[in-house]
This record gives sequence, C-alpha cells and structure tokens, in this order.
Amino acid sequence: MKRNYIVYQAYGSEAILNEALYSILSFYRVHGLDCKEIQLVIYTDTPEHFESVLGKERIECRAIDAAQIKKWRGEIDFVHRVKIEMLLDFSKSLEQDNILYLDSDIYFTKKVTTIFEGIGEGAVYMHDSEGTLKKSDFLLVLKMGKFIKAHQADLKSLGIDIPLNAKTWNAGVIGFNASKKHVLNKVLSFTDIFYKMYPKHIAEQFGFSFYWGKEGHVSVASEALFHYWSFKEFRGVLKDFFDHHTKSNLTKIISELDLISPIVLGEPKRKYDAMHWLPKAFRKLRKNRWTIPVYNYWINNEDTARS
Repeated sequence: MKRNYIVYQAYGSEAILNEALYSILSFYRVHGLDCKEIQLVIYTDTPEHFESVLGKERIECRAIDAAQIKKWRGEIDFVHRVKIEMLLDFSKSLEQDNILYLDSDIYFTKKVTTIFEGIGEGAVYMHDSEGTLKKSDFLLVLKMGKFIKAHQADLKSLGIDIPLNAKTWNAGVIGFNASKKHVLNKVLSFTDIFYKMYPKHIAEQFGFSFYWGKEGHVSVASEALFHYWSFKEFRGVLKDFFDHHTKSNLTKIISELDLISPIVLGEPKRKYDAMHWLPKAFRKLRKNRWTIPVYNYWINNEDTARS
C-alpha cells in the first residue's frame, strides 16, 4: 500500500521554525486532528519546538545539525541545495510512496487528498507556474532567461540543453512518487553546475522546474496550498501569535489560526506589489507603501488578553 508523506525542512532561526509550525497547524485545521492517512515529517535541529505544541505522535522529527547542513550545502555553499539533498535522503528507502515537500511558508486552504491521488497516478506537482524563460511576469525569471540564452553554447558543452520556452515553477511545493526519485539526482547535478555559472537563489528552483518538466506535465498545487513567500513581515505576526498562545492547548491554537491568515494580512502588500511602477513610485515618495492590517486581536479581548 502506498503511503502519503508531507515533508518539511526547518532549522536555524525561530522565524523559520514558527512558519513550519504554523503550516503544520493549518494542515490539521483543514484535515482534522485525527487524520491518519498522511504522515508529517520534518527535518529540524529543534524538535522540541514542534513536539511541545503537537506532541510526538503527530509529527516525526528527523535530526539535522550544522555539520549535516554544511555538507548538504555542498562545495557551492548554496542554502537551497539542502532541499535537494534532504529529499534524496528522505526518499532513498521508499519505492512507491507519495511525497509532498512543502516550504515552511505554506498555508493549507484545502485538503490535499486530490494532490496525493494525482501523485499516486504518476503526476508531479509544483506550487504554481511563473512563466517561461522568455515570457514571465517575474523579472528574476526573465534575467535568468537572458543569461541562459547568452550562454547556451557553454551549457550545451556541459551536456545541458535548455530551450527558451522552458517553464519555471515556484518550488515551494514539490509533489512526486518515490518511483521518480532518480530525477532528484539530475536536479542536484544541474544545480551544482548552474549555480557556479549563475549564483542566484533561483538556480535550484529552475533545476526542479526543468527536470520535472522533462518528465512530463507538471500540475498546479496552489488551489490547496497558499505560498506567502514574499510576505516576510508575517514572521513578526507569527512570533506575536505564538508568544500569546504559550499556554494555550492545541485545539485553541488551531481555532484561532485564521485570525492571522497570511492571505488576509498579506493582501495590502500583494496589491501594492502588483501596482504599475508610476503610482508605486508616487506612494514611495509619500512614504505610503502599504500597511499590514491589525492582527493582535487579543489586545482588547479580556478573555484572551496577555497577562
């Protein structure tokens, strides 16, 4: 029988740990605390951060320390290389099981049952399309596309042939069956070569996009999983939220997750970022960029106010 796994990595800063904890809590908000069909696994250097809230029975913590992280960063010393090595480590003993990797800043909006069904049937999932190397709304993708176009001969000499209509996907979600784990080695080899030529954080992302794309159709996971990668200000919200809930039980914490929804709190920033450059420039001059909505609901709530 195929097993379903959700895998995270969270180590180092409290901000990343809090993001991952919030993501896991949102999983249980959607799927229920009694969900047994999906096993949650996290590679972390601070298991107590999760076990103190969730208990040991709801999350499998796999130890990762500074030495392991340094090794997985490789000769190129690239933080996102760790993701590839971690997935290779996790999948090495699996044959037909379904794997759904999530970045820490992922918020569940729906059950992922359909995604796992698709993975079991051979589909590959990533979060959302970011266009092609020559047609994208993301400047980083277009810049990378120009670099690849200018260095196609060099890349081909290294055995890498990248068409300019190759798609780029957000790699905050990566869903695949363990029978396809051989693709991870291709992503790793590509990243080690390409990052030396183009040392940008997008190198690993494009490696996943390109080699999963060569396997066939890549499906979108964003209908069930919200990725707030551009909303780093949410980390301060999470710290306040978890500081407030230090003594709250699990059910109480989960019941209040939506009161600080990153979808709602991040909307003003998303609207601002989507503005045309001219009105955005005027707002910058007026020091009126955007404002995060009020989220500390507990301040005027006598029942839940901080002591």
